[in-house]
Amino acid sequence: MDSESDFYGDEETVSVLEDRVANFDVVSWWDRHRPMASYIQQTARNLSAGPAPGCLYNKYEGEPGARQLSESVDDFLARLPPATTDWRPGLDWIFIANPYEPPGPGAALDRFMAGGEERLQLLEAFENMVTASSAGGMAGRSLAKLQKDVAKERRAAVEDLRQLAVVCNVVLGKWMLFPEPGSVNSVWAKVARATANNELGVSAKVETRVDSQKARLICVYTRDFRDKDDVARVLNRLRQLELVSPGGKQIYYKSDAWTHLGIYGGNRWGIQASMYSSNELFAYIRTLASRRP
Repeated sequence: MDSESDFYGDEETVSVLEDRVANFDVVSWWDRHRPMASYIQQTARNLSAGPAPGCLYNKYEGEPGARQLSESVDDFLARLPPATTDWRPGLDWIFIANPYEPPGPGAALDRFMAGGEERLQLLEAFENMVTASSAGGMAGRSLAKLQKDVAKERRAAVEDLRQLAVVCNVVLGKWMLFPEPGSVNSVWAKVARATANNELGVSAKVETRVDSQKARLICVYTRDFRDKDDVARVLNRLRQLELVSPGGKQIYYKSDAWTHLGIYGGNRWGIQASMYSSNELFAYIRTLASRRP
């Protein structure tokens, strides 16, 4: 090569490329090239073909608080509107399953809970020991070093719990929405219809009413928290439904494994409760887009 221009291109080429980068619309690109696009297209073909009822699956079939395959989504929404469906024993949540998602392998939840609780106890015992050592002026060890030891043990515990969840197949996760009482019906209707049409994840649920002034939790489930592309795909569909926006109020994704173990915000182990934030995953989408032609 005779000059740098042979490698980078002449000034006109560089200018054109810079203009393309400056005007590149990440969101539009993601809509056209997002992961799982073929999955969505296949879903559309399935819906238009009108699959036989025997091909559909509903893990909540027979439960009064869930949509049944024999009822339309509109009938389900009319039967159980979350804004006015009060909590009662056995009706903590209103559920809808994605009828195009086949049943997955069973989870060894008891095994996960036993092992997970034991691992958290070990972490807590370690943290208590370090706290006591710090209060007692442990010789030759600075407070900063003790805090570093705790952080290292916490990371190890999180990785152990994650691996245990995988082994026990406790891998469901969910995006969490918190609509206000006045909008919960409309938000839930969007989520329910998209779930029934195989546009989101494996299922969704919404809290029944306990406090008429309290924001309501809606969980949008994905099959496997390890599948970051699928988690991002579901987030992007929520964006298309105008339920979340890049740069707007964040929503968070949490693994069911953490929920089963009682790992919520401000937990006593110091473990981060959420796995992803919407801003983090929107950044991931932009990174994917920038790497593709």
